[in-house]
Amino acid sequence: MLAEARDGAWLAYDVEGDGEPLLLVMGLSGSRRGWYRLRPRLVPHCRTIALDNRGTGDSDRVTGPLTMEHLVGDALAVLDAAGVDSAHVLGVSMGGMVAQHLALDHRERVRSLVLGCATAGGRGSPPWRLLAATALRPVVGITRTFPLITPALYAQRTRDEQPRRVEEDLRIRLADATDVRTTLAQMAAVARHDTRDRLHELAGLEVTVIHGAEDALMPPDAGRTLAAAIPGARLVMIPACGHMLTTDAEEEAARAVLGHLERARSLSPAEA
Repeated sequence: MLAEARDGAWLAYDVEGDGEPLLLVMGLSGSRRGWYRLRPRLVPHCRTIALDNRGTGDSDRVTGPLTMEHLVGDALAVLDAAGVDSAHVLGVSMGGMVAQHLALDHRERVRSLVLGCATAGGRGSPPWRLLAATALRPVVGITRTFPLITPALYAQRTRDEQPRRVEEDLRIRLADATDVRTTLAQMAAVARHDTRDRLHELAGLEVTVIHGAEDALMPPDAGRTLAAAIPGARLVMIPACGHMLTTDAEEEAARAVLGHLERARSLSPAEA
């Protein structure tokens, strides 16, 4: 399915499941294919709406600079096209940043919020390892640059004991073939992300922050700080888990999301 953004760009998305809507917003360079581990666990419990961020998957290419406002506008366009007035929102990494801005600027569209491996911002540029891998990718390709960032993305246990899970993720990235210009534009939007002074405005909204205790890309303190700044937010810190929550800790991450949805429904019953 396709949604039209305000500037005329076309955004790909799909819908799976029944029940209350849950918008899925993926992180840097990733398409909706990146939900391949978590989504099957969610579909029996809700109606998942997964979009390809601009420049990823089947959405139109990035043609200029990106801001969080652009990414939020694209998410709203997908909700509109899906006929959804408001949805629970799950965003991971960059998607968790987009989700914060969506809830802050369009509170009426957000039923509840799950922020995975995200930050409130204000920490400057993205990590050097990610920058280096992005710069090298056009020269040597993703299969050569992916190992550079693997230690920043995955827990040691996963790398040592379940390397095939990392390989499966790489195959998804290869299938996406996201243009490096998309990654650079998204990184520029991430670098300007800062919600620290506004997070108190989310008081009264059911919010769960999920973070890996071994996240080297977004250190655990980023998750703790984010949760502490949102009145009433629940923090789920997953041990032996890095940045890639559903690769390192698939069951624990799914349990945290489903538990959040159950709490949100009981607190604020809403029609699908």
